[in-house]
Amino acid sequence: MRSRTSSSIQNIIYSIIGQFISLLVSFVLRIIFVRTLSADYLGVDGLFTSLVSVLSLAELGIGSAINFSLYKPLAEKNIERIKSLMKLYKKAYIFIGFFVFFIGMLFLPFINSISNTNGNVPNLKFLFFLFVVNSSISYFYSYKKSLIIADQYRYLTVIYNYTAFVAMTILQGIFLIFLKNYVVYLLIMILFTFLQNFFISKKADKMYPYLKDKNIASVDSDTKKLITKNAFAMSLHKIGGVVVNSSDSIVISFFSGIKQVGKYSNYLLITNALNLVFGQMFTAVIASIGNLGAEKNKEYVNEVFDMIFFIGYWLVSFSSACLYVLLNPFINLWVGKSYAFGSFTVIIIVLNFYIYQIRRPVLTFRDAMGIYWFDRYVPIIESVLNIGISVVLVQRLGVSGALLGTIISSLLTNVWIEPLMLYRHGLMSNTLNYYRKIIFYTFIAILNITVTKLIGIFIVEQIQNEILSFICLLITTCVVYNLVFVLVFYNNLNFKKAFSLFKRIINLSHRIKL
Repeated sequence: MRSRTSSSIQNIIYSIIGQFISLLVSFVLRIIFVRTLSADYLGVDGLFTSLVSVLSLAELGIGSAINFSLYKPLAEKNIERIKSLMKLYKKAYIFIGFFVFFIGMLFLPFINSISNTNGNVPNLKFLFFLFVVNSSISYFYSYKKSLIIADQYRYLTVIYNYTAFVAMTILQGIFLIFLKNYVVYLLIMILFTFLQNFFISKKADKMYPYLKDKNIASVDSDTKKLITKNAFAMSLHKIGGVVVNSSDSIVISFFSGIKQVGKYSNYLLITNALNLVFGQMFTAVIASIGNLGAEKNKEYVNEVFDMIFFIGYWLVSFSSACLYVLLNPFINLWVGKSYAFGSFTVIIIVLNFYIYQIRRPVLTFRDAMGIYWFDRYVPIIESVLNIGISVVLVQRLGVSGALLGTIISSLLTNVWIEPLMLYRHGLMSNTLNYYRKIIFYTFIAILNITVTKLIGIFIVEQIQNEILSFICLLITTCVVYNLVFVLVFYNNLNFKKAFSLFKRIINLSHRIKL
């Protein structure tokens, strides 16, 4: 039987490798994209991606609620209950797929007004139609993937996901070079979305043959009530998350123009890649944490949370340092200086990334413990604040104003409320210690990043070659930031635990069958 640790490590290793490879091919594809199509197309691609994210609201947390309900029957090997839940899952997701398509069609009449392209991109409605089709078909087979993930075999879905993504990206790049046609680019995306989910579905059928059974009992009324309650609460969280994460591009497009969205999308490609890495890492351990919470006492669960929070802080603060120091130099090398923002906008982008990711351990434990209900209305309040503040500030500060609205709304709501709810209803302990830690950790991160940046500036002034300068900046950031970090936290108990865990991960990774 696999341990929680080995399962988590295997899932994390595959996720990081897959994301690294996909990031490399994405960078290459973006270079091809900006050189074969206009900047307006880049903006349209970023805008429509954000709009389609809004359509995912139709899922309304049903998936998360049913996933949480799967942990216990999987642990108990209760096949009949698993079959019943998956039957409910299938019905829900087929309905959602059609509903997403219907809602997407309602957007069509307003696409030209939202896009603000000044007629530089033809057939906007048809292009958005293809985005909607891609989004809707993703639901028809994907429900079986959740069973594999809940059973701690997430690495299998990662293999399918990233294999399909890399193949899709290569094919899109080839067709862009020879045809320079955005419609073909989108048709390839639709094809691979279908193939990816289709093959994952077939894999699930092989792993769990009982999914093909015809005689399946319906879910009992108590379970339906629990799922409905959790789905309602999670839907509010999802609405808030989607609005906050997707509204920036829409607000920027409406007030600043589609080309600004195109510039911002290059930064988003990088930060979203990191977001996905962290998301994959923490999502990979959700099932294990859910199992941990059911088996261990609260004191032990608190210790595990403190260690995971510290590890998350280390990784997030280091990533933020890399972004602050390296973002613009990389953009200059990658797509050109004309696509780079000023230093203030870069600071806002990095701060946005840090605030979102520093919450990740709290969100991971919340999802694993099913604590959606208690702060269900907070994301709605955050969404309203985010849109209102962003609309006001974008007219004065441009792109920076839209992103600053996201930061302010987050600080006013979920940054302090989410941990309060987790500690009160999940960890059953006092939240003050968490608040002290996050303030202290953030203060240390700011000082460390500032020192790293100043040393980086000094080094750059000595080097004329851009590529050599970037490499030196990268090495300096990695060495200086982590050296200062170790000096500050060397005697910290969580640092010692994290260091021991890293050594254990290295040892286990050699024994895990990849």
